[in-house]
Amino acid sequence: MEQERSAYLFDKYVSKTCSPAEFKEFMAIVRNADNDTVLNLVMDNFWNQSQEAEVSQAKADLILNRVLSRKAKRNQKMPNLSIQWLGWAAAILVICGATFFFNNKAKTSATITAKTSTKVEKHDELVKLLTVKTGNEHQKVTLPDGSTVILNNNSSISYPKVFGRERTVILKGEGYFDIRHDIKRSFTVHTGKLITTVLGTAFNIKAYERDHEISVTVTRGKVSVLDSNAVLAVLTPNQQIVFNKKDKQANLARVVARNTVQWQESDIFFDDTSLDEAAQVLSKRFNTTITVDHKDSKRCRFTATFLKGESLDEILKIICSYNNAQYQTNAGGITIKGEGCE
Repeated sequence: MEQERSAYLFDKYVSKTCSPAEFKEFMAIVRNADNDTVLNLVMDNFWNQSQEAEVSQAKADLILNRVLSRKAKRNQKMPNLSIQWLGWAAAILVICGATFFFNNKAKTSATITAKTSTKVEKHDELVKLLTVKTGNEHQKVTLPDGSTVILNNNSSISYPKVFGRERTVILKGEGYFDIRHDIKRSFTVHTGKLITTVLGTAFNIKAYERDHEISVTVTRGKVSVLDSNAVLAVLTPNQQIVFNKKDKQANLARVVARNTVQWQESDIFFDDTSLDEAAQVLSKRFNTTITVDHKDSKRCRFTATFLKGESLDEILKIICSYNNAQYQTNAGGITIKGEGCE
C-alpha cells in the first residue's frame, strides 16, 4: 500500500499535477530515512518512463521572476517575500526543466569587497538574497541557521538573510556543506538542473556552469538528489552521484568521500574567532607554543581564511595587522603582544 501511494505521488510529481498537499507528502517521503526501500522500487518503475524537454536557463529565469513578481503584487504591504515562496519558485524551475577573506568589523552596505576579489552582494530588495562570490580563493560562509559552506575557487552561493519555513540556497561552482540538523526544516541546495535535499548532514557539490556534469558526494548523513524528472538517488556516506547535464543520465558509485573533499581540509578558517582561540588553533596546527600576553588582546575577534601551504609567519602577520598587535619569536615559542583592539 505504501509503495502504491508513493508511486502515485511520484507520478503526480513528474506530470506536474500534484496539489500542494500531495507535493508536501511526496517531499516527506523523499526525506524520510525509513522509506529507502519504497523509494528505490518507485525509482526502478519510473526511471525510463518519463522524459521532458529541456528548459533553457533564460526561460527558467523568466519563470522564476514571474512567480516572484506575482507573489509580490499580492503582498505589497509585506516588505519581505516569504522564503517558503522562494522555495516553491525554485521547485517550479526544477519541475520545468581569499588566499584569505578578512572582515573583523560589521558591514551593512549593499556590496562589500575585501582585500581579495571576494564580494558580498545584496540582491533585489524584494527577495532579500545575499550572494557570496569567490575569485581565486576559498571562503567559509556561515548561513543564517548556523550551517556552513566552504566555497571553492570561482564559486558563489545565494541565500536569504533569514531562513523561513524552509532553508533554501542556490550554488554555482563547488561547495562543501556542513548542515545543522533541523528535523522541522529541510535544507535544499539548487544547482541548475538538480535539487539536493537534507535535514542535517555533510556533503560536497560540484556544479560549475562550464562543466558537463554535476556531482554530489556525501561524507555524513543522508542526501536526496532530484532532477526535473525523478528522484535520482538517496545517498549515504561514501556514495557519489554524477549527473550528465546533456544526456540527463546519472551514475551512482561508491567512493572515498575524503578524496573528493580534501581540497578544503587543510585550510584554516577563523569565523568570529578570538585572538586567544586562534593562538590555540595555530599552536596545534604548527606544533609550537603561541600565547597572547595581554588580556584585552585575547578578546579581539576576527574572521579569516588561510589556505593550505601558507606559512605560520604569513598567517601571524595578517592576524596581527588586523588586531593591533605584533608577534615575537623566542626560545619558548611565539608571543603575540598588543594592547587590545582598535
